[in-house]
Amino acid sequence: MKRSMIFAICVMAVALAATVTVVSCKKDDQNAKLNNNGNAGQPVSQFDASHITDMDDYLKSFRKKMATSQFAKDAETLGLDEAAWHLSSVANYEFANANVEFTDLRHDTLLYQVNVTDGQVALADLNALYETMATDIDAFYHSLDLQDKHFRFIGVSVSDDGQVKASLISSYVMPDHTWYFQDGWDALVNCLDWFDFNTNYVWNTTACSLLEQACNFYEGRSFSYPQHPPVRSYYVFSREVTLEHQNYTDPYGSPHIDDSRIYAWEAEIWATPTLDFDMMCYCLDSYLDLPFQYANQHSNMFNERPVNWKVIPNKYKLGENKWYTFCHILQVKFGRYITTQHPIAY
Repeated sequence: MKRSMIFAICVMAVALAATVTVVSCKKDDQNAKLNNNGNAGQPVSQFDASHITDMDDYLKSFRKKMATSQFAKDAETLGLDEAAWHLSSVANYEFANANVEFTDLRHDTLLYQVNVTDGQVALADLNALYETMATDIDAFYHSLDLQDKHFRFIGVSVSDDGQVKASLISSYVMPDHTWYFQDGWDALVNCLDWFDFNTNYVWNTTACSLLEQACNFYEGRSFSYPQHPPVRSYYVFSREVTLEHQNYTDPYGSPHIDDSRIYAWEAEIWATPTLDFDMMCYCLDSYLDLPFQYANQHSNMFNERPVNWKVIPNKYKLGENKWYTFCHILQVKFGRYITTQHPIAY
């Protein structure tokens, strides 16, 4: 289950050309600048696209013009802002789809270099750059392990020294995944029984005690199966396991560092982190499921079930980093589930 049912998955595995630098997996709130302002203090003529009535036809023709520019008798050039506008617009014409449903966005950047002479870019150089950029955009798209992914907008800027920045805004749909509860609605209904929307729970006190209480409540009721004739059941202790945040990653994303399924947060030592409603609900859904995942991964755990959860606060520091990791540790007792006909008096 995701924080507010929407977490971002940040997955990228693509090898781009040696001349390209990819900056990925960063939720950059800054919008890509389309226009380049040129040298400080000097007037810069802005390209005006308002006169274009049929944008599809214009961009299609310009794409063809770029492709044949190396054969032209005259070496046509474009100003920096005009070059940036055309790179962006042609890329959006060929790759973007903004008319789609989505639940989240991600921002990524591709970096290039182009020859700039007296504030101008030769059309032939622009074409060579776009060919590389188009190949990289296509490879990047296919590298994204996201559902219903689309490019929402591709912005481009060109600096005086020839650095070209292509900013990719991608939209996608994050699956509404839960671990223990049936779905997001079921999780919300159950979490409302335990947590308050307007309360923040201190990570090492109220958060631990409430999560521990809730986990034991749910599983304490889960195995009271009615049988005919009535039989009694009990547990015999089998093992105790310790589950730590470094070992469990949520492929759907989580509100914790490194997308951990167990609470983990980085802050300075004097901080007092808190968990809001969404984080508490995520933890409850995840903590309830993790012991069952552990049991499924160990074939020797025949007929063993979790019988008791403890949520233990912990904090540590790695190396000389001033940041501490505040986290929970799950300590779970397992028992073998036994049914018996042996009567007892109470």
